[in-house]
Amino acid sequence: MEPRRMKQLLTWCGERALLEKPPHGQADSNTVLGARYIQEQLLKDFSTKSEFSDWFSREEGPKKPVVYQPNPRNIEHQQKIEQLEQKVKRLKEEKKKWLALKKSRMDIPPLFPETDTAQTATVDASVLESNEAEMLSWLTNPTSSFENVRAKTLTRLQNTQSTLEFKVDQLADGIHKLSQRVDTAGREADRVLSLSAARLKERETREKANAGTKEMPVMEVLRSLGRILPEGGE
Repeated sequence: MEPRRMKQLLTWCGERALLEKPPHGQADSNTVLGARYIQEQLLKDFSTKSEFSDWFSREEGPKKPVVYQPNPRNIEHQQKIEQLEQKVKRLKEEKKKWLALKKSRMDIPPLFPETDTAQTATVDASVLESNEAEMLSWLTNPTSSFENVRAKTLTRLQNTQSTLEFKVDQLADGIHKLSQRVDTAGREADRVLSLSAARLKERETREKANAGTKEMPVMEVLRSLGRILPEGGE
């Protein structure tokens, strides 16, 4: 199908590219006719010989070798893999060294041999200094032993823990009551101030009405007072 379309396309293009026939008696008519004859022969070859229009049977030149470039991400991953392999190798070597040290470690005897605690009570306090005797007494006294101190501390913590929740509830209740009282006092204070302002306004209006200056502006009242009062404010 494709070679036939190629033949039709070449024939159509060749027919439209033919030179026009020159008029009779033109000087170069023979040259034009010769060129037209060559073009007609080429068109005839295109229409009769399939190898001229068969695109698939054309001769192909030597192909250039394809050079594949490595992916940059693959190069980066390869570098990371090499770094991790070196790190794993180093860690394995360190592990071998630690295992060798652990295997060759010898048991070190204690610096001080273990002594019986009961021997402390057999020490004669009379041969000691006063501060040493006091220290010995404190160490050998059952009331100052670690277990006794631990028991007392644990008892105090338990007592504090048992009453802590109740005390916290009392504190929260006191804070809530105090907040309610503050809010109530604020509302009462606002109410008292509002009533006081209203009473003062009523008193001022009543005094102006008694003095006959209710409808007069304040500046006019001041001017009138200035005219009534003697000079010097006496």
